[in-house]
Amino acid sequence: MAKITYSKIKTFSFLVLLFVFSLTFAQNSNDINFQGETYEMPENIATFQWNQMPESARLNNGYVGWIQFYETPSQQVQDLFKQNNLQLLEYIPHRTYLFYFPENTSITLLKNNGVRTIVPVDGRAKLSSKLKSGDYDYWAMDGDNILVTLQYHKNVTDNYAISELGRQQIIVKQNYKEQNMLDLSIPNNCLETLSNLPFVKWVDLVVAPAVPDDTRGRSLHRANSLDTQTGAGRNYSGEGIGVMVRDDGRVGPHIDFEGRLTNLTNVANQSHGDGVAGIMAGAGNLVPSNRGMAAGADVYVVNYQSNFLDSSTLNLINDGTVQITNSSYSNGCNDGYTSITRTVDQQTLAIPTLLHVFSAGNSNGSDCGYGAGSQWGNITGGHKQGKNVIATANVFFDGALVTSSSRGPAHDGRIKPDIAANGQNQISTNENNTYQTFGGTSGAAPGIAGISAQLYQAYGELNGGDFPPSALIKATLMNTANEAGNIGPDYKFGWGIVNALQAVKLIEDGRYLSDEVTQGNTNTHTINVPAGTTQVRFMVYWSDEAATPGADPALVNDLDLVVTDPSNSTYEPWILDPTPDPVTLNNPAINGPDHLNNMEQVLINDPAAGNYDIDITGFNVPVGPQEYYIVYELISEHVVMTFPNGGEHFQPFIAETLHWDEVNTTDDFVLEYSNNNGSSWNNIATVPNDTHFYTWNVPDDVGGNMLLRVTRGSYQDVSDTTFNIARITNNYNIVEVCPESAYFEWSAVDGAESYDLYLLGEKYMEVVATSNTNSITIPIVDPNAEMWFAISAKNDTEGWEGERNRAKFYEGGLFNCTLGVSDNTISDAVALYPNPATNDVFISISDKTFNTYEVSIANSLGQILQRKSNIDNTTTSSLNVSNYASGIYFITIIAGDSTATKKLVIQ
Repeated sequence: MAKITYSKIKTFSFLVLLFVFSLTFAQNSNDINFQGETYEMPENIATFQWNQMPESARLNNGYVGWIQFYETPSQQVQDLFKQNNLQLLEYIPHRTYLFYFPENTSITLLKNNGVRTIVPVDGRAKLSSKLKSGDYDYWAMDGDNILVTLQYHKNVTDNYAISELGRQQIIVKQNYKEQNMLDLSIPNNCLETLSNLPFVKWVDLVVAPAVPDDTRGRSLHRANSLDTQTGAGRNYSGEGIGVMVRDDGRVGPHIDFEGRLTNLTNVANQSHGDGVAGIMAGAGNLVPSNRGMAAGADVYVVNYQSNFLDSSTLNLINDGTVQITNSSYSNGCNDGYTSITRTVDQQTLAIPTLLHVFSAGNSNGSDCGYGAGSQWGNITGGHKQGKNVIATANVFFDGALVTSSSRGPAHDGRIKPDIAANGQNQISTNENNTYQTFGGTSGAAPGIAGISAQLYQAYGELNGGDFPPSALIKATLMNTANEAGNIGPDYKFGWGIVNALQAVKLIEDGRYLSDEVTQGNTNTHTINVPAGTTQVRFMVYWSDEAATPGADPALVNDLDLVVTDPSNSTYEPWILDPTPDPVTLNNPAINGPDHLNNMEQVLINDPAAGNYDIDITGFNVPVGPQEYYIVYELISEHVVMTFPNGGEHFQPFIAETLHWDEVNTTDDFVLEYSNNNGSSWNNIATVPNDTHFYTWNVPDDVGGNMLLRVTRGSYQDVSDTTFNIARITNNYNIVEVCPESAYFEWSAVDGAESYDLYLLGEKYMEVVATSNTNSITIPIVDPNAEMWFAISAKNDTEGWEGERNRAKFYEGGLFNCTLGVSDNTISDAVALYPNPATNDVFISISDKTFNTYEVSIANSLGQILQRKSNIDNTTTSSLNVSNYASGIYFITIIAGDSTATKKLVIQ
């Protein structure tokens, strides 16, 4: 998500003009920051002429471009522009608009009405950040092509746009006529050409299709709601975020990390790091349901070094390649604030976007010297005791604490662990494209690391590509966690079980602020709590100065939080009693001043509507000023269905764990499902009021209009959108591989209308072809290349699609190839010329026993571009290929029962 600050202007005269003005105005306040790039806006109105605009700016006897004013134009000026057919199409920051003006527009008119700058639109400014990154998710690939959505100017028709695209051999997949939008399949190398077409307004990746998640861990964490892989839902896969596995050696080989894995260690034949990596960032390419948290993140693997000063770690975090590290290792137990602790705290201070995530340890039952026996104070290692890092407790998929999960407090009584996640009995990756059952806090920590990568992406997409401060992400995770254990924080679960959905909503809604405070001073921030709020949580968090090794307490800068409600009542934060006594340590939190922790939270149930004053006082700030973050959670829903929540793929008779959230209710939960988009409901079960999950044996009720509903007393919630119940495709195999084609077969699925064939692409399993039968032949380039393939069934009429089955491997090479496609008698009789071709290609059959024949031309993806039927065999037929891009195509001739396919090269 690094920002790029350059632009390309191809017209020489205009380039010179920009260069002259850039010397004077570079990086000034008039420059435009757009999609993470900076564009200079020279003050050129005094010398500007329309002939300085390049051809890429000419459209329909006029020009498109950017126009900047000295100041925001008044309504009078805006109206004047409309009267003169001067269209200010869209507003861009810094007093700048996208415009369309007729070619005879008066420069004097523009000058006299406050115009400062006129420039063409740089093609890169028309491309989304994801497109420009070149790091495309599997759903955005169509074989070697990219699937994009193009918006074109309202000044042109869809026929014109499609015609112009046809000249570039760009395939139109979908035409959204009323929206001035087209879905396209384009070669990767034509992005620049496409973006510089004058009628093109904007190009982005297509929305994502539905692919299921690792349903147990991800649904408990609510991470499924961040990476829905549906067009309507959130699609935060951690794309663009670097995550580090600091563990026992190399990860993989495994196709779940295809195109995203960098091993920086030669240690082999170890599996612990494989399990960590799969939970954190596996893509589920082999088995869709084994998808990890951040399936789009870039994974870097290094050997664990306890001092965190190894060159591999330092290089990757210092140059910004890696933002999040995971270390599921221990080095001692309750070691206090060590030099390692200081190192990890200092690294976070030096690189504010860096987040270190650790396992809390599996040492509960060990007496590590805290003074309260074997059930307390056994967080392992010194680095986990850091103030600016995250230590993770381990829970089962149902939220119950695993007995072995290490417990706090930290050596000085601070709250540890920080948060809890599912680590036990996770199915994760192993070497050589296999999976393993993985568990312990070693599995919980990468869950938090992966969710953090999703939140980093969400923040970046909302903030011009910037990475978030790790302090904000940590505060968000803790303040939005689901209550677990005792009310408030405790020394078992920390601040609760992670709730990624609530966390991302806080980021998306901008419910946070930052400021700084100095010794003895108080800052007051006012936050409005709307009517109908069920619960409000205010938290202050700060990345504290690194303490001296051995310090006790380790807190350096001590801030205090006090909240005042509209009736002038005051609230102090939660505090725990760290006295080394097993009874005291298990007591629920109370309220009072906190002088141990670098986070404080005030929670109010059923708050009165109105303004709340948040007072932050520098109680003791010896190293100031201290920056801090305030995050606040406004919960209005009493009950929320979180899984399934839309787009999922269930199978009949397979158990799925349903999840929901609740606040301030007491009745039992009633669960129901609908198979008709909510028109009627079928009972599932009634669940006790202290339970927030249910294992559902999915019925044999195939369809794509499924919803789940949870009801508690007068409160109710339904899945945001529909999900699927459908069978998967069985007995799927590759039957034949020939020099230019591969043939697949599979067993039919009851009710299926069509089937999608998936092949492993650059990073993900991608749909490469669709068949209306239970077999398909696709063109291939290299018959010796390895192939991973899978099938999914669907019924568009009924609106359902099944889960993609487990990917199978074919090692490559010719297989069962029979003559008859390119080497039968008709093939010998077919004449195809010229080849290579540039304009027309001619086809004739010397065997006149065939009266008629059919001819079609397909691209390398198997898509039919042209077809002619019932051709008289006494004549020579032709296909016009002048509008096709250079490349390899396939001509298929069908005569009677005979078929021949010939390769055609177009230059």
